[in-house]
Amino acid sequence: MEVRIGRDTFLEGVQKVQGIVETKGAMPILSHLPIRAEKEGITIEATDLEIGTRDSYLANVIAEGSVTLHARKLFDIIKELPDLEIHMVKEDNDWVTLKCGNSKFRLPGLPAADFPTFPEYSQESLMEFSCGQLKEMIRKTFFSVSPDESRQALNGLLLENENGKANLVATDGHRLAFITRPLSKSSLPEGEKLSILLPKKAIAELMKLMEDDDSTFSFSTQGNHLAFIQGSQVIVSRKIDGKFPNYRQVIPPDNNLKIKIDREILSHALRRVSLLADEKSKMVRFDIQKGNLTLISDNSDFGAAREEFPIAYEGENVSIGLNAKYVLDILNVTEDQEVILNLKDQNHSCMITVENDSDYLGIVMPMRI
Repeated sequence: MEVRIGRDTFLEGVQKVQGIVETKGAMPILSHLPIRAEKEGITIEATDLEIGTRDSYLANVIAEGSVTLHARKLFDIIKELPDLEIHMVKEDNDWVTLKCGNSKFRLPGLPAADFPTFPEYSQESLMEFSCGQLKEMIRKTFFSVSPDESRQALNGLLLENENGKANLVATDGHRLAFITRPLSKSSLPEGEKLSILLPKKAIAELMKLMEDDDSTFSFSTQGNHLAFIQGSQVIVSRKIDGKFPNYRQVIPPDNNLKIKIDREILSHALRRVSLLADEKSKMVRFDIQKGNLTLISDNSDFGAAREEFPIAYEGENVSIGLNAKYVLDILNVTEDQEVILNLKDQNHSCMITVENDSDYLGIVMPMRI
């Protein structure tokens, strides 16, 4: 195996997969990257046995072959090399020589044949997204995924394909985020519905790999695996087993008290008042009256905070306790100047929406005042 490849191209390929490499597992080879040289380029893979990725990069292949090299060491070396061509040669016993400018490294490798086989996946697209659209959908829901590894069904995002639209939903049991967007392409027959639970690690890695907002990612499933494909790049992951809760039951149908608030004013005030909120609950009380909103926090250890500002509201008075961090997470992914707090009373959830996008909402459960 002998390859000449641009330093920046090689660095891009090795850097992209660092988050997937298994560094402390029982199989030492999973901390390595299989590099295969064939025809007009190299292919780089990585897996932790739950999620895998593969992509191809242009290179001058002088002799075909394959080897696996330690992912972190290879990345550390390449990022310090000058922006020149890298000459890589595989020697006996899977040792590899890297030359670039005046630098030369000899690295021990492992046989590529010992690396786990890349999972089979379907090339048949069930739905297609533009990268820009998919990034927006993930960004506006991912924060609501449960961090509790024991609650497997809540440890990912629900992806639905329904009537030419994609729904993405996340909840941790205390809050929920929902977004729906039209698909670039859907191969499901009309009237059929597809529901898949996407692991959060696969989604986190997918976000790192999406660069060009105008390019397209296709989504497919086969057996136990799902795949996101963009050209030569693919991410394959195991599906999550478990049943996602009926999220539609959580969306309140009759929160008739609607409070319009400038998003920036609310965000800054909520950050200030939450500085003295209870460390665990993060609760801030929202006291809403005609023309006025008061935010109140009270912590027996650190003191209390209160901030009042005018709002355009003429409805009945209502008070509700909300986790300030959960509210801020929604405000932080919203671009509109104004948000709407949709309330019923202190015992029902708060639904946060915007006027210009009826296809996105965030829900925060109430806390005892």
